[in-house]
Amino acid sequence: MARPPEKEAAAPVKEEKKKEKKSQKERPKSKKKHKKVQVWKLYKIEGEKVTRKNEECPRCGAGIFLARYKNRKYCGRCFYSEMEK
Repeated sequence: MARPPEKEAAAPVKEEKKKEKKSQKERPKSKKKHKKVQVWKLYKIEGEKVTRKNEECPRCGAGIFLARYKNRKYCGRCFYSEMEK
């Protein structure tokens, strides 16, 4: 039996090194931690009267404030939003 002609070898194949996975202890940890809500910044004291600085959510009611952004107000609890002009 006749053997088929051998193909000429193309460029030599380079062996790629696989990166080893770092163990959980060696991986970098996130540096930012969650901050606690600073409740004292949401209220204003005038004499003996306490007033709220931010608007409350019309759906959720008292105690839930709307977050202020550049062009809107947003409630993170019920996802209510108001667009500002």
